[in-house]
Amino acid sequence: MELTFWTYEGPPHVGAIRIAASLRDVHMVLHAPQGDTYADLLFTMIERQAQRPPVTYTTFQARDLGGDTAERVIRTLRESAERFQPQVMLVGDSCTAELLQDQPGSLAAGAGLSVPVIPLELAAYSRKENWGASESFYHLVRGLLASRVAQHSRTPAAEAERRPSVNLLGPSVLGFRCRDDVIEITRLLAQIGVDVNVVAPLGASPADLLRLPEADANVCLYPEVADSTCTWLQRSFRQPTIRTVPIGVGATVDFLREVAEVTGVDPSPALGEAASRLPWYSRSVDSTYLT
Repeated sequence: MELTFWTYEGPPHVGAIRIAASLRDVHMVLHAPQGDTYADLLFTMIERQAQRPPVTYTTFQARDLGGDTAERVIRTLRESAERFQPQVMLVGDSCTAELLQDQPGSLAAGAGLSVPVIPLELAAYSRKENWGASESFYHLVRGLLASRVAQHSRTPAAEAERRPSVNLLGPSVLGFRCRDDVIEITRLLAQIGVDVNVVAPLGASPADLLRLPEADANVCLYPEVADSTCTWLQRSFRQPTIRTVPIGVGATVDFLREVAEVTGVDPSPALGEAASRLPWYSRSVDSTYLT
């Protein structure tokens, strides 16, 4: 499932911006020269978002290279924290700014910010957009849940009072039909008595990410974004990962059976003959009619 969006796969910092733009109450500071701010166009013109992504650029120019660009990073971090007051800040650099080796993550650690900061190492010259999105999501989840791992803490709801639940991980802005996928899969899961605990990163907040360990399992809906995060959650909180991606009738049946096996529910309500009209449609026409 490698479809990203319908132009081309960009550099890793575009993937990081996808994660920031998918979340609520998160802001990103990107160390970038004037010109690398083109990423805004992807979200306002292609994604058609009503607002620009929650990203502040340091936007240095050629004449600034004779001075201290690191000081510009610190100033931008402090101004962004004060202006936007996010719950979490992501900090990274674009492909061009990486050449300066200012290490904005280290600068953020010493900037005395009151908000938690997640530094990102984006490896611009060896990786691409999907990897950047995956790494950003992974480091954000791991950074927020690190203290709970140390305490070996997992706090699901009372067993007698709750239905099984899963997290849907991987949907993001600039993805391929992500919103429709979430609606459809949530409906399928409801048919077999499984609730959706958290959808992330699309529409989630840092508080929602802290609730990820409460689910019985994680659905790795888009492996190119969520695989690393699912692997870490499985290792750290012993949450099973459902890896079947429900594309097509056969894979959707396999997906529901895997969910049922992990959560201990009966999948038959969603596997009936009327669950999909595609098999009937396939039997009712021939190849000449399809052409």
